[in-house]
Amino acid sequence: MLRTLFTRVSQYSTLKTPCSSIITACGVRSYVTRTQSDMIKTKARNAPMVLNPEIGIPIPVFTEIERNRLREDPLVSQLVNLIMRDGKKMQAERLVKEALLDIRKYTNTDPFKLLSDAIDLASPLMDTRSGKIGSKVIQIPRALNLRQRRRKAIIWLLESCDKRGERHFHHRLSGELQAIVNGNSSVLPKKLALHRLVIDSRSNIRTTSRTFGR
Repeated sequence: MLRTLFTRVSQYSTLKTPCSSIITACGVRSYVTRTQSDMIKTKARNAPMVLNPEIGIPIPVFTEIERNRLREDPLVSQLVNLIMRDGKKMQAERLVKEALLDIRKYTNTDPFKLLSDAIDLASPLMDTRSGKIGSKVIQIPRALNLRQRRRKAIIWLLESCDKRGERHFHHRLSGELQAIVNGNSSVLPKKLALHRLVIDSRSNIRTTSRTFGR
């Protein structure tokens, strides 16, 4: 299993193409293109809409199924829990809901799919932990399960959101998710840097096993 992960990590870390080419090679299309913008203008939106009484313009809303998915989806639930502060889960759910509606409004796509694609692109396959051999501190690679990979990606996502210039958090969150999918987010270089560190530290796995085997 570790050999397979190292092979996949080395493939990501040795690519010299820009992030947008990497994303295209992985089969994930850009969600914000000129063609799509023209389609949004010429075709009616498939998402459910309600009339905003203040400005008289239709706005996207969630269906009953999507409202249930907002609470039951494991990825959305993990995102809400990491955003939550001081036990205010309702407030965190509202921020995520507004971010997903913002994605639907500007891209006319399924916001849950875009969220899943963005987190998958930002999730590292492996990480490192600190270990000691004598007085020397070394980095030992370790494989991550699905929840650990997503947690790492969400933490990087929230750190990048704090550096954006939008006033409201849900605008920063939706903008950063779209930036990840489009390949111009600062999260993707962090993932590649971690993968390079794992590749450079791969010999420490054998060193550690020999040390403990004595």
